[in-house]
Amino acid sequence: MADIKKARKLFKESGLAFPKIPKELAQRLKQQREWLFSTRKINIPPYNLDYYIHELDIRDVKDYAIVAHSGHGVNSYAIQYYLLYGDLRMLLHLGWGGVYMDAKETTAKICQCFSLADEIIAALKNRERFKAGDRITIVGSDFYGSYWSVSRRNRQIKKIHYKTPEAMLAKALNWLGAPG
Repeated sequence: MADIKKARKLFKESGLAFPKIPKELAQRLKQQREWLFSTRKINIPPYNLDYYIHELDIRDVKDYAIVAHSGHGVNSYAIQYYLLYGDLRMLLHLGWGGVYMDAKETTAKICQCFSLADEIIAALKNRERFKAGDRITIVGSDFYGSYWSVSRRNRQIKKIHYKTPEAMLAKALNWLGAPG
């Protein structure tokens, strides 16, 4: 069984949606550990969101996809979905699996966030508000805050913070010219 199919099956059996990963990245997705699928070598656990954000600022990073579940303690667990694809840099770090988390609520939120993320990927193909050389960075986290920003030729032109990942994703989608 291909690793992308293993990942989809694992998520489905856990009651979770699985994000749409662009075909060229989905074909390269490999299981590296239990609950860790990636198209790139993982040296730093995906739970370390700050590392992956900082990496974008210090070097040119090739397209990749990571889908994982990790955490520590009794309530610091999250699903990570990181996708760098063309002009899109999307890092979602969504609480799920902690002892004190409401399973139905967090599962529904992840389904909503993945659905919005899928729409963002589709909207970028239309690029109504996007110009050549633009990049959109989307960071959504229940633990560390959520924001999206647009850079034009490496100069940030817009950065907006939101209280929840789902609100941030909806507004970014709306900005891209798609109903959200």
